[in-house]
Order: sequence, then C-alpha cells, then structure tokens
Amino acid sequence: MNIVNRYKLYHVAFWLVYISSWSLLLPSGISFWRDFLNATIILSFHIAVSYFNNYYLIEWFLFRRKYLSYLASLSLSVTLMCFPLAIATYKYIPLTQESIQNIWTIGFFISNFLMIMFTVLMTTSIKLFRNWYIKEQSNKELQKLNIESELKFLKSQINPHFLFNNLNNLYALTLKSSELAPDAVLKLSNILRFGLYESQKQKVAIEDDIQFVRDYIELEKLRLGDRTDVRLEVHGSTFGIMIEPLLFINFIENAFKHGANPSLAKSFIFIDYIIDAEHNLLTFSISNTKPAILNELDKAKVGGIGLKNVQTRLNILYPNRHEIKIVDEKDKYTVTLILHTI
Repeated sequence: MNIVNRYKLYHVAFWLVYISSWSLLLPSGISFWRDFLNATIILSFHIAVSYFNNYYLIEWFLFRRKYLSYLASLSLSVTLMCFPLAIATYKYIPLTQESIQNIWTIGFFISNFLMIMFTVLMTTSIKLFRNWYIKEQSNKELQKLNIESELKFLKSQINPHFLFNNLNNLYALTLKSSELAPDAVLKLSNILRFGLYESQKQKVAIEDDIQFVRDYIELEKLRLGDRTDVRLEVHGSTFGIMIEPLLFINFIENAFKHGANPSLAKSFIFIDYIIDAEHNLLTFSISNTKPAILNELDKAKVGGIGLKNVQTRLNILYPNRHEIKIVDEKDKYTVTLILHTI
C-alpha cells in the first residue's frame, strides 16, 4: 500500500480503467487493441488538461475563490488543447475520408471541448472529494486529540482534590493519636494507587472502581464514626463490565460533604450499583440526608466544579447514552446516573 501511495500507482490504475472504458464505448471495429491505442492517444490530451487543472488551476484560482478567473483559465486551457488533439487525430488515428474532412470543423472542436471538459470535471470532482475526505479525517483526529486532552485535564483536577480531602482526614486522626491511623494510611495508599495508575487507563473493571469507592468510604467512616449510616450495595453481576474510572467519586464526595454535615445528629448515605448485563445498563444511585438549613455558600457549592466535570466527561464519553436524575426532597437528596455501557 505504501508503494502504491508513494509512486501514485492508483493514478495509473484509474487511467487504465478509464481508457479501457472508452475503448469499449467507442469501438472502431478493427480490434480491441487498436481501440485501446486510439483511446490512449485521444485521452492523453484529456489527461494533460486534467493534471494541469488539478495541480495548478485549482490551487491558483479555485481554492483562492477566484471563480471567474478559474472558469476562464479552464475554458481557455481546454480550447487550446483541442488544436494539438486535432493534429494527433489526423496523423495517428485511422479515419475514413469523411471523418478526416470533419476534423477541422466547428463541430469537431465543440465535441472534443465537451469531452475534455467531461474528463476534467470528473477528475476535479474526485480531487475535491479526496481533499474533503482528508480534511474530515484530520478534523476527526484533531477532535479526538482535543477530547483526550480535555479528559486528561478533568482527571488531573480529580486527583489533587482526592489527595487534599483524604490528607485532611488522616490529619484529623493523627491529631487524636487514633489507633485507626495505620488503617487509614493503608486505605489512602490504595486510593492514591488507583488515582495514579488505574485512572490513567481508558477503562477499568467495574469491581476495581467499586473497591476504590469502598476504600474511600472506609476512610470517611473512620473520620465520621457512628453518626453517619453508610451503606454500599451491588446488585447484579460485575463480571466483564468495564467503565471509565472515577465516574462516581464526585457524587460520593458531594454526598459526604452535605449528607454528613456536622449539624446533623444522625445522617445516612446509601449507595447502590444496579447492573443489568443483559441490556448493558448500569444504574448508580446515591441518597444522602440533607441539612434542614443550608447557608448561601453551601447552596452555591452543591453543584460544584467536580459535578460539572462529571457532566462534561459524561457528555464526551457517553453522548446520548447516559441520564442523570436528581430528586431534591425536604430531608433527602438523591442522584441517579443511568449508563448504557455499550
């Protein structure tokens, strides 16, 4: 394939097919090879104008939007080519006496002008289509690179956020000289390992992502103690299910931030993963207690940059294949995310 592109052998193949088609459509009655030779002589002039048009006139005028100059130059080029074509026809193509007399007539020049123009317009169409296709492929590649860059940027915002929150939790435990601190360090190590390595992958096994969430929850529970009831349940088989990493953690962080508010004597956070492998559906649901009084600053932060990042990532990764439902009740806040995994 590289040899074909390097030496433009597809040009040769195209013209061989085109010349053969003319040989079959305009037979002389002598032989196919004579017809092929006649077509080659005539079409060599078509080919010359076509390449002059594709590599010069289009570049000089059409791509610069000088349409009148392009049409005038093309018409002049085709007209001028009719003269050497008439000479070659007279010298090298066997014709009847009547046909020879018709060579230097207006009809001969008009018919050959139209035939050359047909070949030129056909090759022009092919060139313009090829240019359009290459541009589209380049745009798609650029769009893909932009999307990948945006996703990496969004992920890069998540990891420092994790580290900051969990180091605060660990700091609080060490201040109390808690015996739970070593376990907290282990959980934090698991979280950071996932954030540093697994999160760089395009997709991870959902059980790995859920284990990451479990470690995060356990670390939060060490900080909160018994005043917050935290439950995580998985319904359905996780086998073979792959998802993009760190899709759910912002919802979970938000739930802990508001659902385990110090103003609440007792609070809860319930997390459910419902997996329907048969229909390639994953439903993630998280409910948390909502404080009765939420100050203006907290209200402004309920959405937060993290949740906006999640929405942006979902729009990129699951276009028209996800749905977010939010139910804001008097004492409870519920977010449900439905993903079509394929």
